[in-house]
Amino acid sequence: MKLKSAKSAREVARAVLPKLLEKYFKAGRKAAKGKRSPKQLHGFRLATKQFCYSLELFRPLYGPGLDRRLRSLRSLQTVLGRLSDYHTVRTLLDGDQALEAKIDRAMRKELKQFHKEWIAFDSGGQLARWRAYLAK
Repeated sequence: MKLKSAKSAREVARAVLPKLLEKYFKAGRKAAKGKRSPKQLHGFRLATKQFCYSLELFRPLYGPGLDRRLRSLRSLQTVLGRLSDYHTVRTLLDGDQALEAKIDRAMRKELKQFHKEWIAFDSGGQLARWRAYLAK
């Protein structure tokens, strides 16, 4: 998307952020639904980072209310990061079955945590609240 330089930051935010929001929620719902590979979850982690960074660019427009929303995104990002780290370590192990079993348990625990956090993030009309917040 090309942006015209004559637009104010507020106009740019209103043009760009709702589209990113929709794309992000769609990706999150897909990531949380069914069984996703570590690679797919890592892709969602990167999408979460991108969404956070995009929102941070417009922090002066939204003020401190944005920080609370960013904290929930960062929490998702942290859980997804741990999953990615465990997966990476798991691929480096060479036959240590006891350690592999511990990593597998840790991965299952983090995956449950991701689902729990996503459900909280995407519950009770959160998408509509995000839309309203970003439109102000």
